[in-house]
Amino acid sequence: MTQYIVVKGTSGIGNRVFAVATGILYAQLSGRQLVVDWRDGSYSNTGTNLFLRYFDCPIAESVEVLPETDSIYPAIWKNQLHRSMGSLRDELGLTGYSDMSFDVSQLDSQEDILVLSAYTHKINLMRPLLAQETSRLATMTIREILKSILKDNLFVKEDIKSQVDEFKRENFENYMVGVHIRYSDMKVPLTEIEFAVRSITRLTRFQHGNFKIFLATDSQEVLHSFKDKFPNVISTDKWFSQSGKRLHQNPEECQNLVQNGIEALVDLYLLAACDNLIFASRSSFGFLSSLLMTQPNARYYDIDEEHSLVRRIKHKLINTAKNLNINP
Repeated sequence: MTQYIVVKGTSGIGNRVFAVATGILYAQLSGRQLVVDWRDGSYSNTGTNLFLRYFDCPIAESVEVLPETDSIYPAIWKNQLHRSMGSLRDELGLTGYSDMSFDVSQLDSQEDILVLSAYTHKINLMRPLLAQETSRLATMTIREILKSILKDNLFVKEDIKSQVDEFKRENFENYMVGVHIRYSDMKVPLTEIEFAVRSITRLTRFQHGNFKIFLATDSQEVLHSFKDKFPNVISTDKWFSQSGKRLHQNPEECQNLVQNGIEALVDLYLLAACDNLIFASRSSFGFLSSLLMTQPNARYYDIDEEHSLVRRIKHKLINTAKNLNINP
């Protein structure tokens, strides 16, 4: 009899994809069938499972394959699999997701259906399983594991990929600097990002000549500010919240939730197509785009990786400038 792991969706694209990556790895290790459930309403208010609208994942199925059974863990999901994580959590007065999810560090669960409720990836908890299975992933970093899982198992839908390719063809320069700035509900350090952009583009101009900056942001104010401060800034046309709220999970303002998700994915894969990427990993969207980068010599700068990042960039800039005989 087939056993299943159901990955519930919550929050934005980055959070969802990292939860799916965890589900993919667990399904491969356990032999369970992966089911991804993005019916929560963040990107559709019609009850549609948006995962299969946005992605192709050869090992994943939609919720229709699930059998009628009470053999579900955690038990709070019995007769509730149609519910979203948020609505069920609020009804039960829970905090966090630990009571809504099974333990991914164990492979001995006997229930027919295991439910994974996660805000991000759980790869770190699965390391003992990788060691037991003598997996090639066992010696990799978390970043390398996630990158490998996504590269081999998750592919954006062809119509979305076509939009990405068309924008690149019409707007990208020979060398592209990607910048992701989340500045609605989560404000990344704008001054640090601006410093990094100035430093990197100064060297880029000297080393590569013509370049453009592709900016992906959830703030129209930041977009206008960046275009005033930096040359050659390009961005996609998309919906912005007039109130300044986050773009996802905003059905009160957004008239087309499905399109909102598509616009986010186009930005994601355009960032991943850049030669150099600047982001703050406190936002999972920026971190995800760095994992998906495709250019042969792609480089990325995570503002949050170390508190001293700006100082290191400045130090590197000064040393490089000295070696190249230019003024930093």
